[in-house]
Amino acid sequence: MSNTSNDRQPNRLIHETSPYLLQHAHNPVDWHPWGEDALKQAKENNKPILLSVGYSACHWCHVMERESFENDAIADLMNRYFINIKVDREERPDIDEIYMQATTAMNQGHGGWPMTVFLTPDQEPIFAGTYFPPTDKWGRPGFGSIVTNIGEAWTKDQSNIVQQAERFTSKLRSALQPASPLAVGEADIESAVKQFAHDFDARYGGFGRAPKFPPATGLSFLLRQYHWSQQEKILTLVTKTLDGMATGGMYDHIGGGFARYSTDDEWLVPHFEKMLYDNALLARTYVEAFQATGLKRYRQVATETLDYILREMTAPEGGFYSATDADSEGVEGKFFVWTPEQIREVVTDEEDAKRFCAYYDITEEGNWEKTSIPRTPKSLEAVAKELGCSSEELQSTVDRVHPLIYEARLKRIPPGLDDKIITAWNGMMIGTMAEAGRVFNHQPYLDGAIRAADFLLTTLSRPENHLWRTYRNGKAHLNACLEDYAYAAEAMLEVYEATGIERYLHEAVALGERLVEDFEDREHGGFFTTAVDHETLILRGREGADGATPSGNAVAASVLARLSFHFDREDFRTAATNAVRAYGQQIGQVPRGFPKSLMVVDLLLRGPIELALVCGTDTKSYTQLQMAVNSCFIPYRIMAYHQDSDVETSHPLLIGKTSVNGKAALYICKNFACQAPITDPESVPSALQHPQGAATQTGAPRQTLTTDGLPGHATPQGTGTYVANILASARTGRPSSHGYTALGSTGLTTSRIGFGGYRISLGVDDHRNALEKALQEGCNLIDTSTNYTDGQSERLVGTVIKDLIAKRFITREEIIVVSKIGYVQGNNLVRAESREQAGKPFPEIVKYGEGIWHCLHPDFLEEQLTMSLDRLGLATLDACLLHNPEYFLSDAKTRNLSINAIQLRDLRQEFYRRLEQAFAYFEAQVAAGRIQFYGVSSNTCTAKSDNPEATSLSHMLKAAEAAAQQAGQTTHHFRVLQLPMNLFEAGALLTQNTGKDNSDTVLSLANEKEIAVLVNRPLNAIPGKGSGMIRLADPQAEISNTNFEAQQPKVAALENDYKQVLGPNIPPPDKGASPLDYFNWAEELNRIRESVQNLEHWDQIESQTIAPHVNRVFQLLTQHFTGRKEEEQIWQSWRDKYVPELVALLKIMRMEAAHKSAKKLSEIKEVIDPLLPVDKRKESFSKKTLWTVASTPGITSVLNGMRHPVYVNDSLTILQWEPLPNTRPIFEALQNPTQN
Repeated sequence: MSNTSNDRQPNRLIHETSPYLLQHAHNPVDWHPWGEDALKQAKENNKPILLSVGYSACHWCHVMERESFENDAIADLMNRYFINIKVDREERPDIDEIYMQATTAMNQGHGGWPMTVFLTPDQEPIFAGTYFPPTDKWGRPGFGSIVTNIGEAWTKDQSNIVQQAERFTSKLRSALQPASPLAVGEADIESAVKQFAHDFDARYGGFGRAPKFPPATGLSFLLRQYHWSQQEKILTLVTKTLDGMATGGMYDHIGGGFARYSTDDEWLVPHFEKMLYDNALLARTYVEAFQATGLKRYRQVATETLDYILREMTAPEGGFYSATDADSEGVEGKFFVWTPEQIREVVTDEEDAKRFCAYYDITEEGNWEKTSIPRTPKSLEAVAKELGCSSEELQSTVDRVHPLIYEARLKRIPPGLDDKIITAWNGMMIGTMAEAGRVFNHQPYLDGAIRAADFLLTTLSRPENHLWRTYRNGKAHLNACLEDYAYAAEAMLEVYEATGIERYLHEAVALGERLVEDFEDREHGGFFTTAVDHETLILRGREGADGATPSGNAVAASVLARLSFHFDREDFRTAATNAVRAYGQQIGQVPRGFPKSLMVVDLLLRGPIELALVCGTDTKSYTQLQMAVNSCFIPYRIMAYHQDSDVETSHPLLIGKTSVNGKAALYICKNFACQAPITDPESVPSALQHPQGAATQTGAPRQTLTTDGLPGHATPQGTGTYVANILASARTGRPSSHGYTALGSTGLTTSRIGFGGYRISLGVDDHRNALEKALQEGCNLIDTSTNYTDGQSERLVGTVIKDLIAKRFITREEIIVVSKIGYVQGNNLVRAESREQAGKPFPEIVKYGEGIWHCLHPDFLEEQLTMSLDRLGLATLDACLLHNPEYFLSDAKTRNLSINAIQLRDLRQEFYRRLEQAFAYFEAQVAAGRIQFYGVSSNTCTAKSDNPEATSLSHMLKAAEAAAQQAGQTTHHFRVLQLPMNLFEAGALLTQNTGKDNSDTVLSLANEKEIAVLVNRPLNAIPGKGSGMIRLADPQAEISNTNFEAQQPKVAALENDYKQVLGPNIPPPDKGASPLDYFNWAEELNRIRESVQNLEHWDQIESQTIAPHVNRVFQLLTQHFTGRKEEEQIWQSWRDKYVPELVALLKIMRMEAAHKSAKKLSEIKEVIDPLLPVDKRKESFSKKTLWTVASTPGITSVLNGMRHPVYVNDSLTILQWEPLPNTRPIFEALQNPTQN
């Protein structure tokens, strides 16, 4: 049994200010606060650290304290084995952020509070979890057992534990490394709206299922998109959700304000804790909704919430308290719930009590645990009708009784108050108070905002515009984090725009400068969580996605963007842009997770409306103009005030602005270009209704947020120098001069082997190492595409080029970068679909098949080129190719539109018209310096001329000539053609299909016109339709120590166990396979075994069919069994047995497929080896193949997918070899069907 806390001596936490830490001050655990003393003790005593993180309003934190930290036996174990550190996550978001990343990484994405992390003395994670019961249950160890096991393991196997923790920490650092910056724009905003709509709960409002958290920032984002689009369906997403929250039990109908979240779908039962940040964000959203819709119910919710904050959550010093607990008297929600009897005890009039209970759904049976959470599920009118009274009578009763109930509730024992004052959360509430005071013209809100702002600027401020994180009981301490500075700066800006008091604007600028100076990541963009002089932790955290609050990164970007427009600060604007782009990759994947960042994008792309309000001698007219402006919803605006003509103003927007004949004047401007001043308040709403009319802008509005790329491009001198340096290097096995040639008529020199960027991706070490090795050892041409790994290929290329230039291994002028555009796949397809749904589709889209669209229209090419340059980080692309434009012809063939000669002629005319239009766009981009040259990558330019999908090089060149003439140029810049060629597909060399009377081959015409020819798929041959792909490289497969006949029954037995034990307990889905059929691989693999053609065929089956199905089913079942205790244990045990047996069977299938491939290659070798020099016949098959293709006259460079450093060695070897004198006999020999 545990002693009561009153009988114990307090531990070190008694000296802390955090209410959460003080709650643990009388635990028998020898708690330390996080700090130098505790960390030093851990090292000196060589003890691991037990880190416990929570917060005062956390229900399960209280439970774990009662069960474990008040337990003397468990406390003794903790004190024996560990240095125990308790952290209030609200005081130390930096520590919380780092170790929550570790916790989720160790627990399949699951995390929460209380968070329990075991650390080495160097603070590196050993093991992590959340709430643990005190004793062993459901086959899982309790907290006492975990403490003992880890403590004993440390004493017996410390070195191994340290090594594992070091490896995990290294992986964590790598995982948290920022991705390459990426453009973010209008398409991402549209995708976010689409995601919100997809996840919308049309019945109750909100997004997704319970538990439902208030999506305040997302709703503010959607309100802005409604403002621009006027689409009612977007507004419905907002109003349904706002109404659901406001009428449900999550809203405190008696005292005002919102609880943390709803535990059910219908917003009825909340988790009753109230957080300052939730109420700041939600009140702001209701203010904006009132402005946007004019609905008074939103104003009522906003004012009731802010009145509650001023009444119950405001410190005498002026700051705002943090939170109140969910529990009172040890019972969750007790303070907030009612019974009819309790109402009647307060309200003596029976009819009044009846009406009040009816309106707030307080019933005898209750709506939660035999009590009632006040809510208003029915309208006032509906309830009045049921009661047989008028709406006015019911409203009068509610207004009369409500104060009595509130006063009665005050006599109850209230939930615990966390009365610490946090800078960031105060910044949120200051901004909301200021904005509500401005919109509602309500001085108490403005006064509350000013008092809190002044408190922040004095008590929570340090010299040189530094801030403290928290304050309580007269003590401000702990260095502030990113969110503190960001929200404080935003608060000062809001106070200025609400009051016109200019000193707050200057405070905002000073804080913004401190943000950039101390927190900006100058290498990658964005902001770190901690300042440059913060204590050293295991990593310097950074977060971009919004959570319960908008991320500090997004808020910093927002306030810097706004300030940049106030003062035309390009440094602020650049920092804001870079902060958003730093998370461009994640935004593209989950735009709904970044609503605050997307609002910054919207602001930067549209630019704000600039409002300058100048007072005259008639102060009444000034007030009237101000109120007229304040009533309008203006999503992106900056406001400047000149309230006293005798006082100088430094605001650039006010320079030269005067009153009009003594009357106050409003100037509506854009980019500091203003309309005529307005003096009539009644004219203001209409003038602000269409803000884009405030000023004229030249050109189309920017659609994407980008930054300037690396300047320069490949040059004749640069590429020549590269080759000279390679040839002069002392490295063994360096290329010879035979390995290089001219890139057509461009003047550039290229390696005869190019780096093919297909299937490479950022974040894969082998891919990065291979590209770095290739560029440093003789390959200076890179080919990629916007659709290769959905843009990841371009990101990797850009990252490697940037890094190698920074290390001075290469220069930009030495490397030729080729990319291709045209495919509408992956994220491009999502954006295209969003545009289509918004009524702004790309013109001339070819919808070839599910997941594959294609487009050659300049509108699409512009977006793609912009994003390509951005991903590559380049100012200029050396060659931009249309990627497989023949999709237009292929689609027509599929739809039987080219069934006769006339139709085919017309289709081809349209095809080349589209090509000419695209080439005209390219010529304009050459003139603009965004590309050097252009061309086409076509799989069908080698086909016979009568093939309805065939393209023609000569026709392409005619289209290029016409495009150049349109641009007023004498010569075109079509310089590159890319095509497939390998031992089996030699149409470029052997098929006459182009030129006059189709008398030329592609290679002969290209050679005549000095067009560079790049070859793709040199090692992946598709000999003919239906024959499958042949990999022209020696097959690689692991040798298995068993065979199919022995392994297949093992898998079958385990699958039968699943069907007997687990499958029957899984409910069948609405559509798709029955759970009993989730695992039939033993039978299925036996069925297809003989039909597997070769290793490539097997790889396709495994990667496209087996792996996706197995992964999907594992995720589904893990999610189903999580939390089901015994069933979960059975599932995990079965899965751990099944996976290695299935993998072994798949390995056998792969080995058998490799044998089939080897047999086929042996047949090919018999044909080609006699035609090769004797000394090359024993070289690897891939080398012989690459050498043959690269030696063919007219071929400029062969693009090979070198995804591993070993492949680079293999490929670049042929740069040392003299070309084969005559390759035609080899290709002709393999065209003989008898050899296939």
